[in-house]
Amino acid sequence: MIEFFHTKDRLRFLLYVGAIAAPLLLISAWVVSSMEESAAAKGEPNAQGGLSYRIQEKSGARTLPPPLASLLSVPPNTAMTDVDVTADSTGRLSSAAVKAFSTDGFKTVAAFHRPTLSPVTTDSANSLEGVRDGYQIRISQETRFFDNDPYKDRTKIEYYINPVKKP
Repeated sequence: MIEFFHTKDRLRFLLYVGAIAAPLLLISAWVVSSMEESAAAKGEPNAQGGLSYRIQEKSGARTLPPPLASLLSVPPNTAMTDVDVTADSTGRLSSAAVKAFSTDGFKTVAAFHRPTLSPVTTDSANSLEGVRDGYQIRISQETRFFDNDPYKDRTKIEYYINPVKKP
C-alpha cells in the first residue's frame, strides 16, 4: 500500500482529494449538528407520548418552550443558557431544569420571581422556592462554575420545576 504513494503524481492526487474532502466533511458535520439542535429546540417525541425540548445557548432559540413559557418568565439582564423541558402527552410540563446567567445579583432575580409564587415555601439568601399553578418551582444561586460555563463573571441561577405531589 505504501508503494502507491512513492511517486509525486500519486502523492499530489492524494493531497488534492484530502483538500477537497476535508472541507466537505466539516461542512456536512456542521449542517447535521445545527439541524439536530434546531429539532431539539422545537421538541422531540419522548416516552411519555409528549415532547422533550432541549435548548442550549448556541441553538439560537429566543423563547422558552410552550409548556414552560406559561410558568416562567425571563428576568431582565438574564440569559437562559441551558433549558431542558419534558412534557407529557397532554402538553403539561413533567419536569424542567434551566440554567441561566444574570448580570444582576440573586436578590434581584429572586425579587423578580417572588410575586409569582404563592405560597413561598423557602426564601433564603441563595434559594427561593414556591408553588405556582400546581408546580413546585425552586430557584437557586449556583456557586460552582464549570469550564464550559459561558459567563463566569455573572451570577449563575438554576431553576427546577416539577408538578406538586398530591398527598
